[in-house]
Amino acid sequence: MTVRKLTLSAAATTTVLLLCGSILGATSATAAGPAPSTTNTTSTTTVPARAEAPGSPGAPGVADVPTTLAPPSTGTTPEATVVRPAQGSAPATTTAAPALALSSYDPKAGTAVLAPAGTESAAGAAKAEAAPSGSAATAVQPGQLIDSPPTPAAPHGALVAVTGVQPAADGTVAVTTRPATLPELLGATSADLHSAISPAAFEVKPWISGLQVTSDLGPTSGSGSVSGGLGLSADATVPLPGGSSAKLSGSVALHPAVDFSYRGGLGLIDPQQARIGFTLGAHADWHVSAALTGSTGPVRIALASYSASPVVMVGVLPVVINLAFTLYADISADGTVTLDAEQAYDGTWGVHSDYVKGPGWTTTTDPGTSTVSPLHLDLRGSATAKAGLLAEASVALYDTVGVKASIEPYLRVAVNGSVLLDATHPEPEVNGTIALYGGLDINGALMARLVVLGTPILEQDLPFLAFHREWPITSWSAGQSPVPLVNWTTLSAGLIDDNQSAYLRTRPDWDPSALKASCPDGTRLLGLAHGSDNGLCSDVTRANLWGANHGYVVDHGGTYVNTDWAPGYAKAQCPAGSFVSGYSRNGRTIGVLCAESATPLGTASRTLWFDKGDNRPAVAGGGDFAYGFGKGQCADDEFVAGVAYSQPWWQLWAARPYALLCQKLA
Repeated sequence: MTVRKLTLSAAATTTVLLLCGSILGATSATAAGPAPSTTNTTSTTTVPARAEAPGSPGAPGVADVPTTLAPPSTGTTPEATVVRPAQGSAPATTTAAPALALSSYDPKAGTAVLAPAGTESAAGAAKAEAAPSGSAATAVQPGQLIDSPPTPAAPHGALVAVTGVQPAADGTVAVTTRPATLPELLGATSADLHSAISPAAFEVKPWISGLQVTSDLGPTSGSGSVSGGLGLSADATVPLPGGSSAKLSGSVALHPAVDFSYRGGLGLIDPQQARIGFTLGAHADWHVSAALTGSTGPVRIALASYSASPVVMVGVLPVVINLAFTLYADISADGTVTLDAEQAYDGTWGVHSDYVKGPGWTTTTDPGTSTVSPLHLDLRGSATAKAGLLAEASVALYDTVGVKASIEPYLRVAVNGSVLLDATHPEPEVNGTIALYGGLDINGALMARLVVLGTPILEQDLPFLAFHREWPITSWSAGQSPVPLVNWTTLSAGLIDDNQSAYLRTRPDWDPSALKASCPDGTRLLGLAHGSDNGLCSDVTRANLWGANHGYVVDHGGTYVNTDWAPGYAKAQCPAGSFVSGYSRNGRTIGVLCAESATPLGTASRTLWFDKGDNRPAVAGGGDFAYGFGKGQCADDEFVAGVAYSQPWWQLWAARPYALLCQKLA
């Protein structure tokens, strides 16, 4: 399944990345998820065939250039490439400058110093021998480009145009610069690369004790293909809020790869097409045990940070891609539960952005494939608990273009009683009610810094529409359950309809042409996110609130508004005796699905604003249902009666909720 995320104009921004395995992760091909199983559960999705990348070789009028991934640096400072800018359709051409390296660089001031490079390589030695003394000062001229791979002075590489030259007696050359662009470097060439990244290219920083980082280098061919991978193993105890702790053990293996393509235009303003992206394969054998009390979470435990700046060689011209991601153990609970869980996990995801001149950037997410096989599960208590292995990452070109994003496959468990599931037991031992759900969350923000592609700069980060999917895996019920379970369900209508109501799925479309989401039957809407299309449903305090006749109405224009509870904002509101059980968005309009209540409802109400950040109860059930976005959530003894909305300045094509009208149940 390939999911189109969002299209931004060239004045907006780009993409890419992120991924990784899951402590108790899972993904699925459909919202319905895999068939229930009592001892072993596996869910899968299908990876689509990879579409032809923009800038594919063979396009008329575009020169094909061999494109490879350079081997990781051997520890010597790499040479900078001094070139004449692209002319017409031809790429930049090399100059007669001697072997130079970027020894000092201040991107804010636009100053740099070039020093004679070492002569470790035969090419460098030949240049140094042939170049007369002081030739660097005359070889580097204003108007030329400096294209530098990562160096200690410029760890993310540098692509700049020389505006002034000042030679020094010691053979160094001080230059003033301005940022250059890829069209100035590559011209109207065509380049395309999809390659694994060598583990040797990564710097890894462990964040907890008891963590070992490993690298399987594997054989590396001259074309840059890599069969090795990154790994970490953990055996650590980490503190949790409230004085409790979690035991983490197991291993994770990662296999990162990078996508880059470029197709230049005839001018030097911006390319015709471009792509930058990242995929990550992961395998995890993970064991988590913890005693969680009250509302815990989300607790994110940083495990390790990874960073690399692989160099893509487009002919003789280097292009630097900066990758960075951090792995977190993510644990949360609402209630009291002790958990001891072990599982095997395999998965692959991909995120990339495509640029086309005119329409601009389009973000695409490939949820990929994943399987999860519970090996051991021992849960006791009354709570909803969630565990995952979250990856936060960013991708950039020369540290100037990119996207930050997070991906988390997870397992959510609703338990009221106890369950013991083990490979040595043919059937689970259950006393009470247990339900398992798999899920996948993708969130992020486009970083609007597109100088390197010649597009305008916006300093504001632009959130892209989140992807969320959760599906039931299996459930068990036996013996007596002491109290009813509270159900929490996250909705997401950012990409496709998310109708969780079994009744409404048998009825005509309740809001044609709009993206919409509805709560599961028996629950009500309690929360919404600003900047995304995520919502939260629950039956906390009052279950089965919908009347037996399943009556409902839909409001967009404030037909039932009787007081201006959010001045200056458009409103959608339910009539008296009804509660919001779903929401829709049709461009700049938001609608609410109003279900008739089976019992009388209270009239006391309040306006809850959440456009500036989270506004939720101190002990908020349901967890972080829209990570990275401001969220509003009514109290457990309230329901949503209305939504106030408008259009953010950065997203004029899509209405966003700003406030909720929270009303008492009784």
